[in-house]
This record gives sequence, structure tokens and C-alpha cells, in this order.
Amino acid sequence: MLREVKPKNARTARILKKREPQLIEPPKRTLLLHGTRCPMPLNTVLKTFHCLTNPHSVLFNRKNENIHPFESTESLEFLANKNECGIVVFGSSNKKRPNCVTLARIYNSKVLEMVELLLLPQPGDESLTPTNALKMHIGIGLRPMILFAGSVWADETSTTFAMIKSILLDMFKGEETNKLDVEGLQYLMMVGAEEPAGQGMLPVIHMRWYKIRTRRSGHKLPRVELDEIGPKFDFKVGRVRPADPDVMKEAMKQGKRPNEEPKTKKNIEMDPIGDKIGRVHLGKQDLSKLQTRKMKGLKRRAGIDSDDEGGSDVDMMDVDEISEGEGKKKKARTS
Repeated sequence: MLREVKPKNARTARILKKREPQLIEPPKRTLLLHGTRCPMPLNTVLKTFHCLTNPHSVLFNRKNENIHPFESTESLEFLANKNECGIVVFGSSNKKRPNCVTLARIYNSKVLEMVELLLLPQPGDESLTPTNALKMHIGIGLRPMILFAGSVWADETSTTFAMIKSILLDMFKGEETNKLDVEGLQYLMMVGAEEPAGQGMLPVIHMRWYKIRTRRSGHKLPRVELDEIGPKFDFKVGRVRPADPDVMKEAMKQGKRPNEEPKTKKNIEMDPIGDKIGRVHLGKQDLSKLQTRKMKGLKRRAGIDSDDEGGSDVDMMDVDEISEGEGKKKKARTS
């Protein structure tokens, strides 16, 4: 467990503040490590990942002994925190798990989740040589177009492949921006997965890279061609250590961004002039119980339901005048 460092001066305080969670985080750095035994195919995988994530990656060429991620994560956490990396790629090989690539994601100086990818051998394939791996000619800072092919990537019940997809996107997506130059889209990264062979059996993952070339087509849109480049990697999923639900929920929290549009309130809008207009939805009104002003003109004769039945408007006026005259006479007699 890492000890909590208290700042002793202003420089240390600035460094610790820089490491705190931010609303708009920079691209995650990747730390690539060698184990006690790292054969040539596994070394090719680490060099290829470093070539595609440069300059946001650090590659250690020295062998690191006594590192067993699934038994103890202290060494990975110490090296990741020291190099300010959020993703760790550890390559090791032994008799039980040959050519094993361990992908780990770091959160709050602790390992959040881990997954093992076992590199499958390809006999007679020369694409695993380091020379061919350096022929990709990928410019520094270029972003790949990432394609996930297969039904398992869209399956919500498959948490393992959702974890692998999330880690690969964090590793290769680069900086976030709302503007992108089309000329920078020069290569494609395809991560394919076979269909599951049976219940409980995880499919094989295939990683390929393609160079994008545009040709004249005689139309407005060019003709796009893909040329396969770089080595070919086939992985089998090994051990998996998922993230704790409470820690993952805390890691997924997002604050309000500075340029984020405020949420619009329901049934409130602005007209073209700039006045605020609101809508109020009421229930069905019962107009039979509506209280109206009592007027003589609204009075009806006894036994008549409507004004059109039993007489005209003139008759109503006569009745009102007679009734009013009789009332005055009664009042004079009593006085």
C-alpha cells in the first residue's frame, strides 16, 4: 500500500495537485514492462504497442523479476505511479502461461481491473520478427480508426470483452478533441473476435493493422483501399480480474465541464424575441361547477329549460318589468 505524501513545499504541492482527478483529463500514458522471460514474439507485441501509442507510452527494456500481477499488484502500482501511467502492459512467459500479455488499468494509484491475453503461436509466419514490426511507418501522434468486428463486442452480458474493449480504447484513442483533420486518418486498427464455439468458451481475438490509401475514382468521393501492414496477433483470453462495482462507480463519475451546455428545463423555452415561455399542463376542467356572475338577463322562467322554448326575448323583458313593478308596489304598501 502506498503511503500518503504530504506536500512539504510549493513544488510538491503542484505535482500532487496535477495528479488529482480533472474534469478534462489528458490522454492516459501506457507503461510497457518485460517480465523475467520475454521471448521474441512477446517482445514484438510490446514494441508494436509502444510504436502506436508514442509519445504517450513508456517502454522498459530491462527485465523485471518477481512481478506476478494476479498474486500481488504492489510492484505494478509503484511503477505506474512513479511514471504517471494509467495503463500497464506486462509481458511475461512461463511454462504454464507462455507468451502472456497482462493489461491492467490504474485508478487512484490502485489496480482497477486486469485481464490476460495469451499470444497464440503462428508457425511459419515471419510477421512476428521485430524488423517487420518496425515497417508500419506510423507518424507520431496519429490516431487510428478502430473497428471492433464480432457480435461479442456488442453483447452487454459479456463483461470480459467489454473490459478489453474499454482498455484498448483508452490505450489507442489519444487526445480528445472536437476537430479532426481527415488527412490524419492514415491507418485502421481492426480488433476482431470469432463467434463463441460453445457455452463457457471465449472466442479468439485477432488484431490487424491496415494502411488507408485513396485512389481516383472518377467521382466526387475517392476510392478507398486497405493495405495490410505490421504483424498479426491472435490472442486467447486467460485470467480476468474485474473491477469492484463501488470503485468503478466512483471512477465513472464526471463533473460539469466548463463548456458544457446547461440542461434545458422541461416545458420551458425561449421565443425568437428572447422571452421565456412556459407551459403548464392542467387536468380536465369541470365547467358545470363554474361560478358565474348572477345577472337578471341570465334568469329563466320557472319550468322552462332554454330561452328558445315558450317565448321570445320580448316576453322575458315584459316578465322582468312586471315583476319589478309589483315589487315596488309591495314595498310602498308596507311603508
